Amino acid sequence: MKATRVWEPTPNRKSAHRQRFKIIPFVNPSGARSWRVTGVRRDGVQVRENFRDLRAAQCKQVELETEWLGQQTDTSLRATKLTETQLRVAEVAFVKLGHDSDHDLVLAVEHWLRQGKQGSSAESPRLDDAIDQYLEWLAVSTLRDATKRHWRTRMTVFKNSVPNLRVVDVTPETMDRFLATRKTSPSSKDTDRRAVSRFFSWCIERPRRWLLANPCREVRVERGEAAAPTVLSVEDCGRLLNAAEAHKSGLLAPYVAVCLFAGLRPFEAARLQWSQVNLADGEIRLEANQTKTRRARVVKICDPLNRWLSAYHGTGFFPANWRKEFDAVRARAKIADWTADVMRHTAVSHFFRATGSYGRTAEQFGNSETIIKNHYQGRVSSDEAERFYQLLPTK
Repeated sequence: MKATRVWEPTPNRKSAHRQRFKIIPFVNPSGARSWRVTGVRRDGVQVRENFRDLRAAQCKQVELETEWLGQQTDTSLRATKLTETQLRVAEVAFVKLGHDSDHDLVLAVEHWLRQGKQGSSAESPRLDDAIDQYLEWLAVSTLRDATKRHWRTRMTVFKNSVPNLRVVDVTPETMDRFLATRKTSPSSKDTDRRAVSRFFSWCIERPRRWLLANPCREVRVERGEAAAPTVLSVEDCGRLLNAAEAHKSGLLAPYVAVCLFAGLRPFEAARLQWSQVNLADGEIRLEANQTKTRRARVVKICDPLNRWLSAYHGTGFFPANWRKEFDAVRARAKIADWTADVMRHTAVSHFFRATGSYGRTAEQFGNSETIIKNHYQGRVSSDEAERFYQLLPTK
């Protein structure tokens, strides 16, 4: 029988000082390579820091080793089956949980086992990297273009306003500090919170699993009392329609008409095609991917809107350089104060006055009856509604 060679360890060649902080090659989720310095200080604080340059990582390692050797320890010797690394990890856990946390640590482990492993901090990228990845995902998502622009803007502000923490280290307090720096209205702050919350929800989703809980979930913004909807006067509406007719042969006349009489939201009108307009039956059909509620809606075409769409049939609803063209129409109409969705608010208010029906108004504009009752009753008079529906094209 052939003899089997038994491996024996080489004589002990232990160095005078065993390194307690290691340098590990690390690849970020973006594919960039870095060097991670990892270990545990004497006070139980865990170190995990990335460096682009190996030399910088080595300098940090020497600094931490020197700090370790220069400190005194009051730990006592105890018999245990745990390895040294396990002991250090346990110390870190107790430090994070605070005093009298013996039972809390057991509960935390049980919760971890039940819920599944949270994306470990070793896999959790820094905010800058994570937000860049999120914006790449956002660009190719099926969300509305307006939603993409809105979230991209909010996330860029967030990225430039907070430290470049790891995603897993962002807390509700981080969000509170960020919102406190925003010199905007409570409503705008709440919009910031919701946009950032969507980002963290994306971080939680598979395959990322960079954190377990959304730090925005516990953050609240006091919005105060909502402002009443602004409604254009009949005179303002007349000047706006006349300006739309006069500007570049009625380039924006169909857009202004569907917003002012049918109450289409700006992004609904921006996606509208003439194939969805049925002048014979007096209907406009909006598909689910065109509406705010993600439900298809049929909008009845009133007589003045029918006249406007017939007069300018074939003219696109949302031409190139829309913003520049619409600003020119508003300037021609001499309407100084302009609020978001003011044409929609005007349409809903006049429609409700003309019909007196909560149900028909809610169905026409894709709102609930409660919204109609709370915001659109009594905004205009019967005389104003009558004059409003007499605003007709000149041709």
